[in-house]
Amino acid sequence: MSILNYLYSAFGYVLEFFYKLFGSNYVLAIVEFTVVVRLLLLPTSIPQQKNQAKQFRIQPKMQKLQEKFGRDRQRLQQEQQDLYTREGFNPMAAGCGPMLVTLPLLWGVYGAITRPLSCVLHIGTKNLEILKQAGEKVISGLGKRQSVLFELPLVNEIGKIKDSALALGMDTNVMNAIEKFADSFQLFGMSLCSTPSIKRFDLLWLIPILSGVTSLLTSLYSTMVQKKINPVAAKANAMSTGCMMAFMPLFSVYICFTLPAGVGFYWVCSNIMSLVQTMLLSNLYSPPKVAAKNMILDTINRYAREKNIKENTKVK
Repeated sequence: MSILNYLYSAFGYVLEFFYKLFGSNYVLAIVEFTVVVRLLLLPTSIPQQKNQAKQFRIQPKMQKLQEKFGRDRQRLQQEQQDLYTREGFNPMAAGCGPMLVTLPLLWGVYGAITRPLSCVLHIGTKNLEILKQAGEKVISGLGKRQSVLFELPLVNEIGKIKDSALALGMDTNVMNAIEKFADSFQLFGMSLCSTPSIKRFDLLWLIPILSGVTSLLTSLYSTMVQKKINPVAAKANAMSTGCMMAFMPLFSVYICFTLPAGVGFYWVCSNIMSLVQTMLLSNLYSPPKVAAKNMILDTINRYAREKNIKENTKVK
């Protein structure tokens, strides 16, 4: 069993818990699952927000350095580095750390959602092989699909392969559990086990569209916050920022047209949670508020140091 399988299994048990908690409603389970994942990622976002506040505080000093040493790039870089050291600002802070935490979580989420029979219902290898064998007669190209991509199509077509699977020795109780699960994996009358098709317009298109819209809203808000924090850098990077702002929503839409709608639904929920989290953090750790707080603390510490120096001088 690979490390990824252990990761899928761990997240599968979490999904199973929410699935049972909400009366065997898998859609609500995914929503709550998304909330938990975003909360797990929250500690990686707070340092980034605090670092942005520090960046806001030193912007006036950075602008003065650019005005004074703008033509001498080497001197400017040295002065900027000295400023970072004095202010305790690290432009690379929380750069790779959050990614190292985020990637395993995303892999675990992806595996758990795309392998509900193994990770959530725990139907066992024997029953899964029987289902796959029965499904190969109904689902085109099923045998060629990767292991993480054939379970949702099986759930989606469970009505068509039920009799064949039972004839091959499928456990009746397991079959009933899968049918119940398939019924719970419905949203506004569409099966989240199905994959949206770019060639056929139907209700499933709602998932890629929502994915693109929520991704765009998140990018727009983040860009707006960045403009307030560092307008000079935002202006200088306007072209690259604009390209990324267009690319990410389009990429999100494309991905949602290639994967089962259940994965896209999780992506939509994750985008919404990410937007809410960004808005909350930008208000809780607003750069002006943090900068003002730090100025007060710096003043208090400076007065305390001066007082200690005066007292030590008197003692001598």
